[in-house]
Amino acid sequence: SNYSIVLHQKIFQMIYYANGGFNWHDLYFMPIKLREFYWRELLKVKDSESEAMNKATSKTSSNNSSKIRRK
Repeated sequence: SNYSIVLHQKIFQMIYYANGGFNWHDLYFMPIKLREFYWRELLKVKDSESEAMNKATSKTSSNNSSKIRRK
């Protein structure tokens, strides 16, 4: 069923992106409300990391382009 696929995708992503913070057994048998809570929290953290990376990259790009223009 579709729920089973979504469940296993979330479990995989939570194990993979949480850098060992979870294991399959604990996530599979975790109450749904708790698993969804941790899923949302993981998404928030990854979004924040992505925004920080984008800001750092854009600062580096703008600093490099301004240095090139000065030459």
